[in-house]
Amino acid sequence: MAFLVALAVSLLGSAVTVSSWAATATTDTYSFFTGADVSAVPVDSDTTPVELGLRFTASRDGDLTAVRFLKAGTADRHPVSVWSGSGVKLAATVSRGETGSGWQQVDLGTPVAIRAGQEYVVSYRTDRYRASERYFTRKVTAGPLSTVGTAGVYRYGAGGFPEQTYQASNYWVDVVFRPTAGRPTPSPTTRPVGLDLPRVPWEGGPGYYAGFPVARQGGWTDPAFFPTAVWFEGTYEQYDINLDSGAGLNTYVQLTRQSNLPLIGRNGMHAMVGPELANRGAETKGWVLADEPDMWAGPGNGTWTGNWPGEGEICTPRGSGCGHDVQRRLLAELPAGEGRMRYANYGKGVIFWQSDADAAAFVNGYTDIVSADIYWYTDPNVCTSASEGPTLGVRPENCRRAANYGLTMDRMRALDAADGKRQPVYAFVEVGHPFSEDDAPTITGNQIAGAVMNSLIHEARGIIYFNHNFGGPCHSQHVLRDCGMKTVRPKVTETNDRVKALAPVLNTQSYQWRFNQSLDTMLKAHDGSYYIFAMPGRDGGTGDQTLTLPPGLGGASAEVLFENRSVPISGGTLRDRFAEEYSYHIYKITP
Repeated sequence: MAFLVALAVSLLGSAVTVSSWAATATTDTYSFFTGADVSAVPVDSDTTPVELGLRFTASRDGDLTAVRFLKAGTADRHPVSVWSGSGVKLAATVSRGETGSGWQQVDLGTPVAIRAGQEYVVSYRTDRYRASERYFTRKVTAGPLSTVGTAGVYRYGAGGFPEQTYQASNYWVDVVFRPTAGRPTPSPTTRPVGLDLPRVPWEGGPGYYAGFPVARQGGWTDPAFFPTAVWFEGTYEQYDINLDSGAGLNTYVQLTRQSNLPLIGRNGMHAMVGPELANRGAETKGWVLADEPDMWAGPGNGTWTGNWPGEGEICTPRGSGCGHDVQRRLLAELPAGEGRMRYANYGKGVIFWQSDADAAAFVNGYTDIVSADIYWYTDPNVCTSASEGPTLGVRPENCRRAANYGLTMDRMRALDAADGKRQPVYAFVEVGHPFSEDDAPTITGNQIAGAVMNSLIHEARGIIYFNHNFGGPCHSQHVLRDCGMKTVRPKVTETNDRVKALAPVLNTQSYQWRFNQSLDTMLKAHDGSYYIFAMPGRDGGTGDQTLTLPPGLGGASAEVLFENRSVPISGGTLRDRFAEEYSYHIYKITP
């Protein structure tokens, strides 16, 4: 039998792109980079131990028989792993008998069954490696094999599922895949084959949490889970839990000392708490470091006195900043090796007041999850103070808008990317009157929904609600349980229910595409359909708007989720109306 194989190899600087196609028999195997000229691929200067991998899928069932990697260092043994796309380890072994350089092939012993259409990751652990940046800006194929999104992935630390990406880099990890006998499995006609668009950088979605054993036990790696949390609540009896879960909350971030943590766990809820709460049950997914030390302790090399705001001098020498010493010392107090995440929230120091370098040092230095709280709808100063909103180009007339919550996300994500790694960035949204000035604004239910949705459009990986009123007619630390029962709780509940329904979509990597310059938008694909999230941006976007679809995304109409209607698609566009600055629409297009 004759076989026809076409292989195209192009050398672009130090990056090599390979595509191939073949008519195969059952004895054929496929790899992505066989035959590629890799002589110009550089060795990275990084020597930190790291897990490096490749994300891929296959259009046919088959077996993964070996993992390949391009060697850079002198070590002669490397751990090798095979993972499901969501971070479940399917196989592991250690290389033996390596050559001094070049490609190393590590046989798995027992092949791993590969199902058509499912995503997988192969990886190896090393302290020296070769890398080619901007390689995976396009899909790479080899017969039935295809790379997925920004396919080169990594993870620093103690090992675990690699899900972070940097500059679309290829870390030269490869597979040996043997298809099952029979004809290729056709893709269903309703399943997207992928848009030829770059992806939005992310931390890996639910796969990120696979690196934390306690999070894995609690279901945080499940694509159907999305964190919707409340800040600094108290849980004392079942009635409290019932109220909170009834509003669609699933996580508590910081709790009062008297809270009943086992009660949280028995109800399938989750918590991230300060080290003063000693319970270490399965409900405690993470530890909370100091809140807003960028503001009350500031940047700098000073030493923390141990005093908290209102307790006396905070830093020595007097007048120095010691926020970093605060976080370092709190980290040192935490138990090691537990597999729990570290979380911190920052404020106006990181978002407005500090240089990028100082702010990035806070964002990247101490945590596995991070957030910042800027209350654009209710803060009496953020719109007009020269050191706050205007530093990011926010004018008073466009200040109190949902789109500025997305601006906070953009600032945090830019700072988070400064070290080449990524962690989940959560959004903070107030639900009442969080400032003591009685004449400050009080947020409405529709504004809350708009702030949440805009944060998600700007890649928020979780939502935290600030549940306290310090001004206005009702002072409370439990707004969703009392003051807001009739005013904002219904809209918060509706929003959380929608987030829960959309979790499998939100937990995918977004495509980069701008549908309309006046709108804030997000594009995702899941389970045979494309999803477009859209709402007005900072400088307009209300009224009738046209969304221009990217090439390859077509259909006769788009279903508008949660609104019981559809809009027609004509000439590669759809048109809809956005009545208010907080209005949002979510379109589902099934080709």
